[in-house]
Amino acid sequence: MSDNKFTGEISRTASDTLAKKSTSSDVVSGGHLVAKALKNEGVDTIFTLCGGHIIDIYDGCIDEGIRIIDVRHEQTAAHAADGYARQTGRLGCVVTTAGPGCTNAVTGVATAFRSESPILHIGGQSSLTQHKMGSLQDLPHVDMMKPITKFASGVFSTERIADMISMAARECFSGAYGPSYLEIPRDILDAEVQTARVVVPKPGSYRSSVKSIGDPADIEKLADILVKAERPAVLLGQQVWSSRGHEDAINFVRALDIPAYMNGASRGMLPQSDPHHFDRTRSDAFKNADVILIVGTPFDFRMGYGKRISKEATLVQVDQSYATVGKNRDISLGLAGDPGAIL
Repeated sequence: MSDNKFTGEISRTASDTLAKKSTSSDVVSGGHLVAKALKNEGVDTIFTLCGGHIIDIYDGCIDEGIRIIDVRHEQTAAHAADGYARQTGRLGCVVTTAGPGCTNAVTGVATAFRSESPILHIGGQSSLTQHKMGSLQDLPHVDMMKPITKFASGVFSTERIADMISMAARECFSGAYGPSYLEIPRDILDAEVQTARVVVPKPGSYRSSVKSIGDPADIEKLADILVKAERPAVLLGQQVWSSRGHEDAINFVRALDIPAYMNGASRGMLPQSDPHHFDRTRSDAFKNADVILIVGTPFDFRMGYGKRISKEATLVQVDQSYATVGKNRDISLGLAGDPGAIL
């Protein structure tokens, strides 16, 4: 084996990456760094369709005990990662090869983007040494993924693969949840580097809590508004479930005896037999309530962009994203933070 395998230099040709891997504990490949980083993020399953650009990731996942679900089409893999994230509350992961592997996943990633679902899309790419040479399935993946992700970047150093994965994962849970995309060229992924030169963030040492309540003074204002309300109503949206604030929301409506409407993934949070569960009368509530609390859903087409809500009502909006609070409709009070923590 040539010395460049141990110095972390980029391989000269694609065939170099097919060389037998080292068994030395002092050396690690890019694909194994991907798997180690995913495991640190709590990922126990990846959804994928096998492709040549991403083979070493599979080897790493096997060694790290991460389950590999190999499907027939990348769109299925992306939707499955989205479904995994919604059902578990953890980071979903889809891994695709270059070119059509990435483009086939676009619809699933776009769905996760609009649904605020935290998934990490890892995509393959031809070697940097073959950039602009007409390499196999070479497309500008990062540029294509930027409009439908919160974060999109290439990885240009094997030593920083794990660091970049942790960065992308943090973006998935920063503010309103959503997808991130990382493109890893094949020579970066397949290269072997000395473990002493690798950046691997330590689990539990680079994350802070996202359970922010916003401004405590605004919490007091909200409490005062609700106590004085005569005909309050609350709409619990997607973020209440995705942030796992559903138990706090249920306790909130029951303790304050407030009629609750639900949309998005929060549907079904309360059983229909619960006296606080309301449906089919939301339009009437929005016209007649004196206080309306909107939690974790935007004033989008489903809400008539806010125009269906009475202008006379005191309108309060809670959202994980500061950019969404007060968008499309003026509000009486806005709180940016975690829905469950605020409720």
